Amino acid sequence: MNSPVSTRTYLAMAAALGFALFSLPVKADVISINYQDRFGFGFRDNSPVAPAPGNEATTLGAQRRAVLERAVDILASRLDSNTTIRVNVRFDDLGCGDRTILGQAGSLGLARNFSNAPETEVNFPYSLAAALRGNIFSDSSAEMQAAFNFRIDQGNCSDNITGFWYGLDPEVPPAFETASFLELALHELGHGLGFQALIDRDNFQFLFDRPDRMSRFVYSQNLDRSWRTMTAPQRQASSTSGSSLVFTGEQTNLRAAERLLPPGRITLEGGDLGMFLAFLQSTQPRVPLEGLSAPMVLANGPGPGPGPGDPWHRTLACEPLSNADEVAGSIVLVKRGECPFAEKWQNAHDAGAVAIVVADNVGPDDETNIGRDSAMALDRRLPIPIWAVSRSHGNQIRSSLPLGEATMGYNNDAPARGTNDGLVNLQASSDTEGSNVSHFSNTMFPRSVMNPSITNSAFDGGIDFLPEFLQDLGWMSEQAKLAHYSGNWFNPDRDGEGCQLTLDQDQSLPILTCYFYRDGEQAWIIGDGQHLGDRFEFDPIYITSGADFGSGFSADDVVVSEWGAVRIDLIDCNNARFTMSPFDEDLPEFSTHKTRIMPVDCNIRSVNQPERLLSGNYFDPERDGEGLQLALESDPDIWALSFYTYLNGKQAWLIGSGEREGDRIHFDQMSITSGAQFGPDFDSNDVQVTTFGAITLDFSDCNNLEVTIDSVLPEFESSQRDMTRIAPRECN
Repeated sequence: MNSPVSTRTYLAMAAALGFALFSLPVKADVISINYQDRFGFGFRDNSPVAPAPGNEATTLGAQRRAVLERAVDILASRLDSNTTIRVNVRFDDLGCGDRTILGQAGSLGLARNFSNAPETEVNFPYSLAAALRGNIFSDSSAEMQAAFNFRIDQGNCSDNITGFWYGLDPEVPPAFETASFLELALHELGHGLGFQALIDRDNFQFLFDRPDRMSRFVYSQNLDRSWRTMTAPQRQASSTSGSSLVFTGEQTNLRAAERLLPPGRITLEGGDLGMFLAFLQSTQPRVPLEGLSAPMVLANGPGPGPGPGDPWHRTLACEPLSNADEVAGSIVLVKRGECPFAEKWQNAHDAGAVAIVVADNVGPDDETNIGRDSAMALDRRLPIPIWAVSRSHGNQIRSSLPLGEATMGYNNDAPARGTNDGLVNLQASSDTEGSNVSHFSNTMFPRSVMNPSITNSAFDGGIDFLPEFLQDLGWMSEQAKLAHYSGNWFNPDRDGEGCQLTLDQDQSLPILTCYFYRDGEQAWIIGDGQHLGDRFEFDPIYITSGADFGSGFSADDVVVSEWGAVRIDLIDCNNARFTMSPFDEDLPEFSTHKTRIMPVDCNIRSVNQPERLLSGNYFDPERDGEGLQLALESDPDIWALSFYTYLNGKQAWLIGSGEREGDRIHFDQMSITSGAQFGPDFDSNDVQVTTFGAITLDFSDCNNLEVTIDSVLPEFESSQRDMTRIAPRECN
């Protein structure tokens, strides 16, 4: 159910528009946080607390700071700036009520006609203006500010929210009846960075009689004109026009077209029942794009049979189901009410259901009621989807069962939810008090971090198309600092396998190697791919076989074949979800969250990135089919090396870390491993680690080096060889 809580934007105007040029010493950060709370309160609250998943801080203030700083890392990983953007943050009393305010944020001033402005006589929020101009504004202590409601953590401010969730582990959703502070922090920072209509809330006049930057992209399809060309009364009228009001930014809509899905539909076999519109649960797991087909059955809980007063009361699924044999492998239909959605989900899952459909118990008797819950409150993550249908459709389906197969799929003839004519909807201001269209519409599926209300559903740190929105406004993308994603990635619970990513050809060519096992033996895959803003895609990626190590190697023996694909969905420069999709039917598709083995600072502007000139992929052209991948793990001198080769026709890989001294990088503890399995069957306890020896790299320039291999294993001979970069670059 929609939580009766919301976020709110505000604009605290500075005394002047800040046209004077003034520079403070340049800092490396994209975003700098200034904590304004007094000692012992808010972000400085020293009350002891237990560590939260992924957040090891043991005081309330430290946990809050850790989450806010993760939000900064997420945004700074996708944005770049010509100067550091300062933000004042604090906890404050934002009140309690029917729609409790969780947080609020906005610009601390406006600027126009500054150097590097993409258009003149237009108001820009201080944050964007400073980022473009490269100088902060002298009349402001910060460019933006954000406040969070301290009363939420007191537990009695909202019927549905008992406190903020300060966890950072993306595999662990927020506890039931809590609100993700990470989602809230990203939302409020998004407002301060520019997702904010700069108008008078009472009369919709542009501030200082100048249009604002966002208004360039706010468009009414009913009036067929943008806010720039409207009168103030027309803007006010258009702000209540629901799906007619859209955002026209090109990058935003390209990303939305990839992400947003059409309405759900459930199709039943037999009779004239046809298709039923369905509400789609916004959080994972989701029904695959090709749909999910299985028999549909009714849940059957303990107790007497259906009675005349309530023929549904045995289908609530609030207790373990008594018809588990029938439910196993089926889509189970349950009635809404009496207990949380998560309990219904758990009982259906325990009985073996592949999905659950909840029939509504109140509201109109048609599909117009679909979506009155923009998210279902779940306190855990289970591997089956949960959808909902209206009360009348639920009654119709229930009275007609059993009918055989049911298919949960998508109504591809309908537009994506939250769009109109291919453009994303902005939230009508009448639907959210004080919103003034500074949010995406709540009708979106999946939900956006910039919807006006957040929920206590699982949140993994994804920011959908907020970066593209900000880039449409004028923010620089992360393109100039893509190399901050380079390095070794692993899941600490799956220690012994991982992937190494480097950015070659002046950061334009991502190359990925992943090292893992199959039936206890080493395997590795390699491929180049594409950076697509919110992700890297490597399709296809290749696997090899057939050669030997050392003097026995022959490039003619190497057999190359397509292994499958790998997708990396980025959260920040230290956190991402890796999805491995092998072609081999004996290997399952597998997805896992990975982190950098050695985390780096994501909040660094491109001009201040550490020197990664030597990072990349190297090989001997006469030994094509083996090589090494080198990445700078931390500034100034910790490097990771992966060496990919063969032994007796089978793949082998070596891995280790070392330090740079001048033109030499020495890795004195290279290791080789064995013993584990691919995918869900992997167990780090099965991994056997054997010392290989040492490898030394001596660079003559950034493209060429001599490799010295000193092996302590008799099956691997020691040797020296020259290598060159696979994709040469300019050496500065």
